[in-house]
Amino acid sequence: MDGRPRYAVRRLPDYEPGERPPKALESAAARALQAQLDPAAALFSRSHGRGLIAAAVAAPPVTRLGIDVEWIDPRRRMAEIAQHYLGAPEAITPEQFFRGWTFGEAWFKAFGHDPDPDLIRIAGGNTSADPIPVGAAWLLQTLPEPGFVLSLVWADAAAA
Repeated sequence: MDGRPRYAVRRLPDYEPGERPPKALESAAARALQAQLDPAAALFSRSHGRGLIAAAVAAPPVTRLGIDVEWIDPRRRMAEIAQHYLGAPEAITPEQFFRGWTFGEAWFKAFGHDPDPDLIRIAGGNTSADPIPVGAAWLLQTLPEPGFVLSLVWADAAAA
């Protein structure tokens, strides 16, 4: 590995986007995807949501790693949740909400605590296809399939 994490995303066959497969099936598929990336990786993180699975692996110098993938559920109470976590009464699009949400989940997996609300706002507004620095970490966000958002967060020893 070259100091950056590697990740992969797969859709579970026989499930439409937004459909809820059994959690045990999604978890097993995410573990298998991680093993395909690198079964002996020093660091790994997995996520699944509504039939889409994701896994990330890394080796030193990466010391923190988190990944999250979510289906952009238009029925979610986005404005209420954003107000509660961010204190932001402003209008927020579903994609912005889920960019912020997946960032927060990935950050928590990497660091063991919630990110600062200002970092969530940055992630929610991010549209770059390239990694961007966010606080003490790097963030890569993609739309891996129609209707889904993925966030990958990592840091090295200098940032941890």
